[in-house]
Amino acid sequence: MKKHLYFLCPTDYLESIINATFHEENYYYNSLGNSITFDSEMVGQINRLIQKNDIGEITFALSDNNCIVKDAIKNRHFIDIKGLNDFYDQIHKQKQHSDMLWQTDHPYFSVFSYHLNKKINELQLALNTIYKIPIKITGKIYIKKKGIFKNIYSDLVCVDKHCLN
Repeated sequence: MKKHLYFLCPTDYLESIINATFHEENYYYNSLGNSITFDSEMVGQINRLIQKNDIGEITFALSDNNCIVKDAIKNRHFIDIKGLNDFYDQIHKQKQHSDMLWQTDHPYFSVFSYHLNKKINELQLALNTIYKIPIKITGKIYIKKKGIFKNIYSDLVCVDKHCLN
């Protein structure tokens, strides 16, 4: 049976939805808004989890109505929660990049994609020092109204800067 590690936000309550949708052996790691920091201790814990359980794929997932990311974009009510200040600043920057490059009916989807692509790249870089063969890492956004998971926009689309000469 395929084994899968999901990084989730605890405010989304996606565990039961994932278990009902993806019939695999699923493991979960929760952090507010997927704000996890991949320091050496955390990467070591993730590595041990992957090795111990023979996990073959990792996915970062958020609900399209994630209250932490939306608060970082708009109200910033939760900014005083320990560890969220830098996360809020990153989301704000990603929102600015998205506004410059995208005209869409779903502005949150692009911001969520920027954010999850950043987390994917951080984890992939950390794990590349451990594994000779890269572990597949993806991102998904749960569209609550439709009850489906959609793949995030590609990292190639979610560029950090756009300069015209």
